[in-house]
Amino acid sequence: MEMEQEFKLDGIVPWGRRLWEYRAFFALEEADLRGAVLDVGSGPSSFAAEASAAGAQVTATDPLYALPGETIAQRFEETRGAMMEGLRQARHRFRWSQYGSPEAIETIRREALALFLADYERAGARHYVEASLPKLPFAEGAFRLALSSHLLFLYGDDLDFAFHIEALHELLRVAGEVRVFPLINLDGRPSSHLPGVLAHFAREGMQAELVPVPYEFQRGATKMLRLRR
Repeated sequence: MEMEQEFKLDGIVPWGRRLWEYRAFFALEEADLRGAVLDVGSGPSSFAAEASAAGAQVTATDPLYALPGETIAQRFEETRGAMMEGLRQARHRFRWSQYGSPEAIETIRREALALFLADYERAGARHYVEASLPKLPFAEGAFRLALSSHLLFLYGDDLDFAFHIEALHELLRVAGEVRVFPLINLDGRPSSHLPGVLAHFAREGMQAELVPVPYEFQRGATKMLRLRR
């Protein structure tokens, strides 16, 4: 049984992550969080809330931010069942040493949601901007670093190769460095878009490299893509 059958998801789901997870799957060091940071497709992640509270300058973007907090929380509840069922059905596709169980993951996702909602209410547009790839409402070079977590490559069946190229060009327009994780599809296989993406940006004269990260949950998802102008 393939993961796309085990994960019966209706499009891209609002499933947020914590700051410690971002640090791991983007191999973030303190120096990386100095200067303006953009988190794209962040959904109900608490990265912006937690990093900003620690003194970082983070802007999060997502089309979800057109909605009030209570509606985002409702969207989380509507998709929670499918995510949990998928995690249970596809247990063999994951390494559980860090999280332990699907129930522990749900606890962490609810922690992220609570932290996000409190900051979303408090900070509003200072931290959260309604926007979606492949077009962003920011000036060229507005950010030192742009991050994209669990969107590009993961949803490769929904977002085609042309979208990936356009989206990554846009991220490089607004940031000097771009990091993307993971690089596998929902079916647990390396993204079919990745070789073409690497070749395209190499031809464009960009620095495109696969960098090991200290994190593995989906088996084989141990590297991020780093692009630099």
